[in-house]
Amino acid sequence: MGNYSLVSRLLLQKCGCLHNSPAEWFSSVVLRSTSQEVRMNQLVARLAGVISNGIQVSGLSSQEFPESRWREAILFFLFGIWSDRQSVVHRPKINFGDFTLRLDYYNGEYYAYGYAEVPQEPPALGPDDLVETSGRQADVEVALIRFVKNDRIRQLRLCVVCDQKVRHAQLVLWKKARRGEYGCAGIGLPYTWGTRGPVWM
Repeated sequence: MGNYSLVSRLLLQKCGCLHNSPAEWFSSVVLRSTSQEVRMNQLVARLAGVISNGIQVSGLSSQEFPESRWREAILFFLFGIWSDRQSVVHRPKINFGDFTLRLDYYNGEYYAYGYAEVPQEPPALGPDDLVETSGRQADVEVALIRFVKNDRIRQLRLCVVCDQKVRHAQLVLWKKARRGEYGCAGIGLPYTWGTRGPVWM
């Protein structure tokens, strides 16, 4: 119980939600920004085991989409890349929940990274499902648009090269039974991607 309380206190401090007096707490509630509330809600959802599959394009809060609009989010990202929309191409990436797919303009390839706090198990591949193995920009983008537009394609696996050792990993997206819901998982993905490349857990 003591360790649980300590962990809870540290998490609340990290989110800026732990205060010493009622007055301090009240003023923080009044002044707390929307972004802090969103971070806290995400943290609580993860601690409760609720999976969040919201999508964010280019890391901008103005370009966030709820899970129910996942198709629109992917199309927004792709059309932004193709039309050279500044709000998309300045950081050409799309976050699927805890996973990120990012375009490396210099090499013309996509790479992926991320780690799920509450992992989802991807279903087995079906006969119409799509596996994209090159990681090249054009191939990945065509695969994404086919996944969005073709209802027979229930799952998309994007195989990406993660480092110079040609370590392959997959970002997996699949359509769930209820329209407006999708699943995402990472197989062998690095935890994050720094200036020196992938960072493994």
